[in-house]
Amino acid sequence: MKINSVFISNFRSLSDFSLNLPHKLLIKGKTGSGKTSVLEACFVLSSGKSFKTYDIKDCISKDSQNFYIESLFDDFEGYSRKVSIGYDRKGNKKIIIDGNISSRKDLLKISYPVVHSPDDMFIVSGSPKFRRDFIDRICFVEDDSYFDDMSEYIRFIRNKNAALKEKNAEVVKYLNAAAVPLIDRIRKKRNVSCETINRKIGFLSEKLFSGMKVFFTYNAEENCAEKLEGKLEKELEKGFTVYGPHLDNINITTEVGSAKNNISMGETYITSFLIKLAELSVYAEKNEFPIFLIDDIFVFVDDETKKILFKEVESLKNQIIMTSSIENTNNFNNIEVFYLSR
Repeated sequence: MKINSVFISNFRSLSDFSLNLPHKLLIKGKTGSGKTSVLEACFVLSSGKSFKTYDIKDCISKDSQNFYIESLFDDFEGYSRKVSIGYDRKGNKKIIIDGNISSRKDLLKISYPVVHSPDDMFIVSGSPKFRRDFIDRICFVEDDSYFDDMSEYIRFIRNKNAALKEKNAEVVKYLNAAAVPLIDRIRKKRNVSCETINRKIGFLSEKLFSGMKVFFTYNAEENCAEKLEGKLEKELEKGFTVYGPHLDNINITTEVGSAKNNISMGETYITSFLIKLAELSVYAEKNEFPIFLIDDIFVFVDDETKKILFKEVESLKNQIIMTSSIENTNNFNNIEVFYLSR
């Protein structure tokens, strides 16, 4: 996938902004110049959602009623596509692909971005939810049926919580029994994805930082039927679900123990970046090369580490768009630089 050009209107601080995008680009500019907004707009254009906010209406410029983004890009099959996306303050959205009104699901069939920003350090240092969300993305890449499994599981939790709120133990028991095979499938697929991403991270860490060990550990409890039964009384008392894959613990471990408490900020950044490189590697096995968006590139690492990571970024087949307000290194030759001044 490659975005060839983008036009952005009334998105954050950007109004009537257009840019032709080479295969690898570093956008430089002062804080507040709109660098991250360009990346966010490209992410919205490629996925239909933002990586900065859950409410996409937040992206609309302060004095505007809607935003509009338009792009010409090559999809995963190499075909030229025209995509435009608009959102207004009432929550209305319109996605148009090649002149046809489309859905986010249609968009994701032809494009998908991978993003790394300093916030992704929470995958390493934050709550298990960040790691569950990441592993779930890998599950989606590896197995199309995982989307249906998770949709079914969300319906199960919604129905179960309604029954728990009404203190209807019989309905909860019925739902629990029906959900056991589903929960087992989800956990099995998560285990497989953890093994996959661990192999990828292991290869990358050995290649780039010999001796560095980083891996996901998934502590999903067995005997699902027994655990569901054992939690029934507590759940009826509380009126909501307290056990299941949506609460499973996933950790990241290094040679010194849990990454959450035992590594520095620089090591946390490197680890989170390796995780995203591993995600790209999973796509590459399917001969798919999503656009890689990197915000505040290498902001927490030393110059020697920057050289290593820039060299790896240069070698990727993916189109890469990066931002930085401080990067002055000349350790790359194949990355164009665009100065954004607003």
